[in-house]
Amino acid sequence: MKNTLLALSSVALLALASCSSKSTPTPVTTDAEGTVITEFVNVVANPDYAAINDNAVKLQAAVTLLISTPNAANLLAAQNAWKATREPWESCEGFLFGPVEDNDYDPTMDSWPLNKTDVDARLASSDVFTTSYIDGLDGTAKGFHGIEYIIFGEGGAKKATDVTAREKLYLAASTTSLVATTQALRDSWDASKGNYSATVTTAGKGSAVYKTRKDVFKAMVGAMSDICGEVGTSKMEDPYAARDSTLDESSFSHNSTVDFTNNIKGILNVYTCTYGGKTGSASLSTLVAAKNASLDAKIKTQYNAVLASFATITHTFEKAIYDQRAQVKATQDAIATLQSTLDVDLNAFVEANIKD
Repeated sequence: MKNTLLALSSVALLALASCSSKSTPTPVTTDAEGTVITEFVNVVANPDYAAINDNAVKLQAAVTLLISTPNAANLLAAQNAWKATREPWESCEGFLFGPVEDNDYDPTMDSWPLNKTDVDARLASSDVFTTSYIDGLDGTAKGFHGIEYIIFGEGGAKKATDVTAREKLYLAASTTSLVATTQALRDSWDASKGNYSATVTTAGKGSAVYKTRKDVFKAMVGAMSDICGEVGTSKMEDPYAARDSTLDESSFSHNSTVDFTNNIKGILNVYTCTYGGKTGSASLSTLVAAKNASLDAKIKTQYNAVLASFATITHTFEKAIYDQRAQVKATQDAIATLQSTLDVDLNAFVEANIKD
């Protein structure tokens, strides 16, 4: 994909802004804005989507081996591959805009909670489990959680020898379907294919979706806020309020708290333009720090407070909603505080400072 290069003068200004002890703010330049957008596309969005697909392919290979040779080691390998695929998927929910939403890739792969009754009925039927059959199901009967149910089982107690012949067929078709969806998502941004990357990087310069660069920044901030809301007031609140662990997002694998944490980590990935150990040359954080260092520090402090709060939930989320309710509530409160700062302060910053 095309890369918009930051003028050397802008690089110098940003570097001075981050290193100088003086309080005089560095102006946000148009070149810097364009670089932030392009770096987000190149450093965060495309690598994250590629990682989801790469890991889904590895998951499929692990599932194939489990089906052919069902033993404890292969079951564990499939379970670990499932968790490895969840990590980049959950972090990408920090920028849930574009094809992932427009083309329903999200509900196709990750509707929750699983409709266990529906899945059990299908497993008990004589239906033929082809990939097209799985593709035609509601999202609550396939995707990540359909696979999770079969390889982890209720309470996470599945044994390799427990996987039935019907479950193997369902599992094989489900992983093939998941791989296809992750590939479609990856390709939707790929410069040589769907090239949504260009739709983003040409914001304000002919993009059919983003008439101004501000539109992109608003989408980024909106997505960061939205995932706070989804985690705090839906993913965590629904099972917490009902005291019902079957409403947890990843209840079979006991991976829910890890999922939530990776959702929040996705926010920092977007804000600081960091992913997979790489950091972009400019980020939304760079722009904020140059004009309002206290806001930049506030966002990062509140983000760290959320992660620290998650660390106090030492039981699985399925247990924590019963016996660590104070810790769950405190974490929800920390997320709400971060969301408010994103909604109010960061949005106000974008409105005031991103002019084109």
